Formats: sequence, C-alpha cells, structure tokens
Amino acid sequence: MTKTDDEGTTGGGFKPAPVPDNEPERRREVSTLGLTGFSRNDPNLNDIIRIACAVADTPIAIVNILDRPDQHTLRSCGLPAAAPTPVPTKDLLCQFVLAHGDVLIIEDLRKDERTRNHPFVDPPTSMRFYAGAPLVSASGYIVGTLCVMAPEPKTLDPRAVDALRRLADQAIRLLVQGGPPRDDGNVVAPAMEKTPVRGRFHSQVSILFTDFIGFTRHTETLEPAELLETLARYFGAFDKICERFDLTRIKTIGDSYMAAAGIPAASADHARNAVAASLAIRDYIAAENNARVALGEPAWEVRVGVHSGPAIAGSLGEHGIDIWGDTVNVASRLEAAGDAGRVNISEATLTLLGNATTEERGTLPVKNKAPLRMFFVDQLN
Repeated sequence: MTKTDDEGTTGGGFKPAPVPDNEPERRREVSTLGLTGFSRNDPNLNDIIRIACAVADTPIAIVNILDRPDQHTLRSCGLPAAAPTPVPTKDLLCQFVLAHGDVLIIEDLRKDERTRNHPFVDPPTSMRFYAGAPLVSASGYIVGTLCVMAPEPKTLDPRAVDALRRLADQAIRLLVQGGPPRDDGNVVAPAMEKTPVRGRFHSQVSILFTDFIGFTRHTETLEPAELLETLARYFGAFDKICERFDLTRIKTIGDSYMAAAGIPAASADHARNAVAASLAIRDYIAAENNARVALGEPAWEVRVGVHSGPAIAGSLGEHGIDIWGDTVNVASRLEAAGDAGRVNISEATLTLLGNATTEERGTLPVKNKAPLRMFFVDQLN
C-alpha cells in the first residue's frame, strides 16, 4: 500500500510517485545509518560509479541518498552542470525506484507515462534513458539509489541489470562501513522475543521448492512409519544434493522441501547452482522410481520450481534460518505450476543461467500473482 505525496504534482504536469507506507521507518533507517547529510570522499565509491557507467554504457552515474524533503547526492560522474542540486525527493526520477522496490529500467523517459513530463527530459538536461538500482540496508529498507542516465533511449541486457544490482550492493556496504556501528548490520527483533530473529537483505538469491505429487494417496496406502521413513530418506538425499551445489536447506513443510542458493554468503552462481541441484533432485527421484516400479511399488513423482530475486534471510538462533520476500512466494508458485519430473523456472532465473537446454512454456497464470513467463529446463550446458 502507498499514499500520494502531499505536495501533489510538480511543474509541467509531472506527478510524483506514491510515497511508501513505511516511509517513516525508511527515513528513520537513513538517519540510524548516519546517511543524512553523509559525505564520504572514498576512491572506492568513485570506482563504483565509473564501473556503473561502463556496465550500462552511459555517460552518467550517480549515488543518491533518498531522504526527505531533499535527496543528497554522494557521488556523480558525467552529470551536466545544468542539473539542479539539491532536488526535492518528490521530484526525482529515483523516487520511482523507491516505489518499484527493485532495479528500475526506463528505456525512454519521453514514452513512459511516469516520466514523459519530468523536467529532466527537457533542455538543458534532455535525458532519455534511466536505470536505478536501490541501495538496500540490511534491514531491507531502500535508503538510496545507484542510477545511470543517458541522453538517448537504450536498453540493458539482463547481465548488465544484474551487474548494476551488484554494484549497488557494494555501494551500500561501503557506506554502512563508514557509518556508526550497528550490531553487525543485522535486524534484531524486540527484546521480548524468546528467540532473537536476525535478518539480512540479499539482493539476489535463488529459491528452490519441491513437492511430491499425490502425497495424500501415499498417506492412504502406506503405514505411517514407512511413509515417514521414505520421506526422511528422500529429504536426506536432497540435503546431500544441496550441500554439493552450495545451497542452504531452509525447511520442510509436510512433503515440501525448500532450499536457497546465495545465502548466507552471496554467490555469483546462485541461479546455476539452484538449477543444478534441481536437476540432480529430478534425476535422483527418477532413478528411485525406476527401482520402485521394478519392485511393484508406487512411484513418488516430484515437481521442482526455481525463482531468483531479492529476499531477506533471517537467523532463528538454534531453530535455524528462514527466508522471506516475494521471491519465496513466486518460487512456490512456480513449483505448483510445474509438471511431474520437470524443473520449472522463471524468466528471471533463466537470464542468469548462461547456456541451458530449455522448453519455453509461455506466460502462464499464477495464483495471486501477475502471469509469469515460465520455462522447463532440461539440462545445463
């Protein structure tokens, strides 16, 4: 849920983005991290914006802290001298990143209904392309942006988008390291909680879900002890597969199994590792079913789904870890929308895989979500 900025539209008919409902908490995070009025002359931050220009092939890159009423520019390169500074946050292009919640690409500012009347598209700045990656704190709040701009329309391929996201991660780490101490950058639950929950935002992870098809039928035909023994054996095998491909088991829910790649340590290969583990699980179950059928026993068919995106992973102390966010929900929906013996992945995961043999399924409906473009992946090449 969002609300409209109280100050309404700006000059030229430009309408600001809705203000997030958590805006007071977000601004408190900016202040807690010491980023209000923050200024740091660090060569590493200069390197980040120059690499951003190279990655996006744009002449302009900027690191902004999004406070209110004005944004604060920490570093920029290539920004025209005519560009106004400071700028009220409600007048920024970066405000749309705050509303969007992830990397935002606007290929042509003049053609996008959000920005076609923005002052930046007219002289003297005359910008046409914008891409902004959020600077997200460990608590999951967007405190700023790493953005790139160009005077002509353009596109960014998925790998450039991922690189921009990773540079934003480096920028926020650099800024937080220069700020006041903050309990190792973790989110800590209130003291009255019996088990402290510590969480950290991860801009890119891949979530794997499995589910056995027709599990209810197995519960009706097998003795409870045999059922649980079989399920435990399968999950034990999944654990070994996940360990081999550097995934972390999150939890099991009934006959469902959930694991994640890219946590607790970030990994450039999180998508490929998650899909490799999914294919290994598929092959393991296929081999098991061949043996079961030969013995006259019913097969245990499995569906697997994988999706990649941002998430917050939290430590539950002695109770292990959990993970939250829309990426988790979408991964679960992908599993549910799959077929027996197939690994169903999202377009977001596919763009990170590299070479793979896939079967496009088209854009399919997803429960409580917008339709998703899905693919069956058969093997990694």
